[in-house]
Amino acid sequence: MKKQNPGLIAKLLNKNSQPIGQGVHNGHPVEEIILRDVHDLVPNPKNAFYSTDNIEELAAMIDLTQRIEPLIVKPHPDEEGKFMILSGHRRRLAQLYRLEHGTTNDPRVPTIVREVVNPLEGVITLHEMEILNIVFPNKGSRRNLSPTEEAAEILYIKPIIRKIYDQQKASGEVTGKFRTFFASVLGISETTLQRKESIGKLSDAAKEAVEDGRMTATAAAELSSLSADAQDDALAVIDEEGMRPTVQAIKDQKRPQEQPVETILEEVEGQERLPIAEKQDKDSVEDSTETVPPPLNSTISSSDHMTNEEASEILVKLKIELGKKDRHREVIALTMAQNALCSLDDWMI
Repeated sequence: MKKQNPGLIAKLLNKNSQPIGQGVHNGHPVEEIILRDVHDLVPNPKNAFYSTDNIEELAAMIDLTQRIEPLIVKPHPDEEGKFMILSGHRRRLAQLYRLEHGTTNDPRVPTIVREVVNPLEGVITLHEMEILNIVFPNKGSRRNLSPTEEAAEILYIKPIIRKIYDQQKASGEVTGKFRTFFASVLGISETTLQRKESIGKLSDAAKEAVEDGRMTATAAAELSSLSADAQDDALAVIDEEGMRPTVQAIKDQKRPQEQPVETILEEVEGQERLPIAEKQDKDSVEDSTETVPPPLNSTISSSDHMTNEEASEILVKLKIELGKKDRHREVIALTMAQNALCSLDDWMI
């Protein structure tokens, strides 16, 4: 059995960005670092979903160390003399911040120019290969991302990695599930991958709870199985009770409230009391014998008459309400009842 290839992306990035201009040091090729005006460096639109918060801190660090890691750029496709950033968007903003606040008067930053090529032509596009160059900056080295950025990043590259996986599996180079392959490419466990992906399914309020540290990634994974509205409701209740959104607290909120079907029917129909409940109360007083349902062809009084279509509409409403409360067995039973009504209509035609 062939092993997964966790270094696949690193190998690809070694091949797919060719240096433009290089020297030799001790017999080894060295990429040329050129100082360029930061105003000639253009942000890459493929980098738009990454956060640009805390630029002041990065600028202060540069002021302290007087060192900027080289930005990786490529020639701009449309503007001569300009360069588009592949890696280093925050460094560009930090340098602009330093210029604006007068901590430096030198607009230049170190850059390395690379031309993106695609060794997987026919599998992924050049556009997708460039995305990998942005997501895996500096040949796979990882930057500190927020949990929501990590989730967005995973969602961003997943279809690209899927294409590579399909090609690699078809050729026999890898085996096993895509999730295993994807996790190995990211250098994390499958469980960690699942937790990170779940954050992408959170509501805005839930994401904020993760970002500010009130909720852990594990608790977020538990919460993510709910709809966005249900997530917000659960967090609101937990907050009102003065609790933290822990895994257990979220499980307690997810546990369906076992409401009687009769009560739910009352909510659906807007009735204070169902006829069946009134009948049960009356029976308990009168000590009547067990009643037998009338045959299908028996005559029903006009006040009690209901068409199959009307009954079906009530069943649909009841199914919706029960579905909201995760009462899956009752929903199945109501579906069977509705199908039986439809079958009866067909038989009577």
